[in-house]
Amino acid sequence: MSTLVGSHLQNGKYTVEQELGRGGFGVTYKAILHSLGQPVVIKTLDESLRRDPNFAQSQQQFQDEAKRLALCIHPNIVRVMDFFTENGLPFIVMEYIPGATLDAVVLPNTPLGEVTAIHYIRQIGLALKVVHQNGLLHRDVKPQNLILRQGTDQVILIDFGIAREFSPGAVQTHTSFVSPGYAPIEQYLPQEKRTPATDVYGLAATLYMLLTAQVPAPSILRDRQPLREPREWRSDLSARVNRAVVRGMAVEPQLRPASVDEWLQLLPDSQFASQPTPSATTQAATVAVIPQHRPVSRPAPRSVPTVVAASPRSQLWRYVLIAGLAAIVAATVGALVARQPSTSNPSVAQPSPVAPPSSPAPTQEAATPAPEAISTPTPPVLPEAPEPSPPDEPEPPAPTSPEPEGDLEPAPPSTSPSLPPESENIPPEPPDEKAAEQQQEAEERAAEAAREAEKQEKERAKEQEKGDGKKRD
Repeated sequence: MSTLVGSHLQNGKYTVEQELGRGGFGVTYKAILHSLGQPVVIKTLDESLRRDPNFAQSQQQFQDEAKRLALCIHPNIVRVMDFFTENGLPFIVMEYIPGATLDAVVLPNTPLGEVTAIHYIRQIGLALKVVHQNGLLHRDVKPQNLILRQGTDQVILIDFGIAREFSPGAVQTHTSFVSPGYAPIEQYLPQEKRTPATDVYGLAATLYMLLTAQVPAPSILRDRQPLREPREWRSDLSARVNRAVVRGMAVEPQLRPASVDEWLQLLPDSQFASQPTPSATTQAATVAVIPQHRPVSRPAPRSVPTVVAASPRSQLWRYVLIAGLAAIVAATVGALVARQPSTSNPSVAQPSPVAPPSSPAPTQEAATPAPEAISTPTPPVLPEAPEPSPPDEPEPPAPTSPEPEGDLEPAPPSTSPSLPPESENIPPEPPDEKAAEQQQEAEERAAEAAREAEKQEKERAKEQEKGDGKKRD
């Protein structure tokens, strides 16, 4: 395999330093532009094509790529700097973009958070709109052709190698180059209409991969290998983004949105908080910033009930209920502490605390939390909240079977199913007399508070009747 590494091009204007990759019929190198002392990317044809009888045609296609790319000027499209021919090979000089391709960021198993992924996809969608406005189709939209610029949240679209012109409504020939998983069904057919829906499929498939870290099933196999929807991989994804991906990846072109702009409108609106990464000058440092974009979880916002002023009567009974509950809970906790068996007894199994329920999160979130994964808990409703209906009001626990405050769920040793057989016959410890007295006092205080509230309510009713009588007089 021939290589141009170490070569000097254009009379020493450029020095080729390293090979970056090969794809289709082109080879990409990193070089130095000596006049500015800055790195550039130089793309040329594979020298092995010289022996191909269609080499002249390949040269013309390569030159056409340079012209097409030069027409598409956008912050999210790689910029063409120069074009020349040397030793019978054509060369395109483009800006060098330090960073990592999105497939390197996501694979093998680090899916992005929904907000981050959509932020990247919207950038590429805007770039594709410029491509389509110039009468071109990129036809190879995939994570490998998207570079996350180092130290920023900007994504750049590269590689216009198989881009082609399109005429709306006309049946045109497609090339044989496809990227399985990202190429729509029409790119597998020799004669088919070229429409922006082709790039819509690639963009939706790219979002699929960013969210799931899975390459979608090839469109040519979808009749016997149905597409597994993104939410089947990640239940935390919103239904709206799931629908947008599935519709953008419809097998039949006419079932997809007709334009990139129409498809982008299907995505949920979200505010992306830019998180700049430290700048670096080496490829190793570029890899180091990749964890900045690891998966995150965005819990759905919780609704906060509207606060409505409660009537004096409901407030009074609420305060009585809260006071009674507080007294009973305090007595219950005291009784439990007094009756708690000693931890030195090896035959009694100790209850394990039960974690409170929480919403599911992706596996990777714990490994590398990102700022956008932080969620703010919804504050509890204060006593001024709307008066609940009687069936929904909490009832105080029965004094005979108190429940402990918190998440512990101890049970008497004689009935616990988790105890070993030899410990089942251990008699329960006698109840603590002091704890029983505390519980009884709490119940009496609650009853007294209820009587006092009832008394105040009767007095208030009498005053109201007197006021009504005066009004009638």
